[in-house]
Formats: sequence, C-alpha cells, structure tokens
Amino acid sequence: MNFDKIEWQRNKRNEFKKQFGYSQTAYFATQGKREDVLKRDNYKCVKCGMTDRQHKEKWNKPITIDHIDKNRRNNKMNNLQTLCLKCHGSKDISKELTIPKVFYKKDEILKLRNDGFTFSQIAYKTGFSIAAIWKWIKIWNTETIL
Repeated sequence: MNFDKIEWQRNKRNEFKKQFGYSQTAYFATQGKREDVLKRDNYKCVKCGMTDRQHKEKWNKPITIDHIDKNRRNNKMNNLQTLCLKCHGSKDISKELTIPKVFYKKDEILKLRNDGFTFSQIAYKTGFSIAAIWKWIKIWNTETIL
C-alpha cells in the first residue's frame, strides 16, 4: 500500500481544526500566539465587542487575529489584536477600494456630458453602466450647485 502524503496532510489539518476550532494557517500566522491574544482580549473583538461564541454563531468561523501594522511577520503581542470579520475587513480594506471607480473618471465624464454626449454614449465610452453615469452626473451637478 502506497503512502499518500497529500491525504495525510489533509487529515492532519482537519484533526488540528477539529481539536482547536481554527486552521493551522491561523495558528502559524501568529507564531502560535493566537490563544494568548484571545485570552488577553477576553475572547472579544476589541472594536465592537463581539465574542468568539457570537462570531461562530453568526459566521460559523472563529474570531480573527489581526496584525495591527499589517506586517504578518511582526508577531509581537502589542501588534496583535482580536477582531471580528466585519471590523477586520473594514480596518484592512484599502481606502481606494471604497471609492467607486466612476469617481476616477469624473473629469472625463463631465467633459463628455458638457460636449453633448448622451448618458448611453458616455457609458459606452467609459465602460460603466448608464445608471452609474446618470447617478454620478446627478451627484456631481448637485455638488456644483451647492
């Protein structure tokens, strides 16, 4: 009988997750400090207060450990904090990703509109939907009036 290394690894990962409730990846991402961080933070998100139990009920996943400075190699205790998925996501998302892509073409869109292009033509030229063009031109025109 041949030894199946991949199957063995999969089984070991599953055993670890079953025993501890989180993946080996999460364990190694903090150099084994996950439990210490959770204890220090009372098993709660330091931003909103959601407990690990509530987190598991809501998302069916254990609460996360965050690297405050986003450097995954910096596993000092003062750089690790407990966060729920919502708070972790809102902390780490790049500000550029929260700005609608239409906004980056504001000048081009407004120029096309001032040159007499229809919403449909502008949408075709820029690759955005007609609804997005209409919405943002309306917003930008309101801003100019104010």
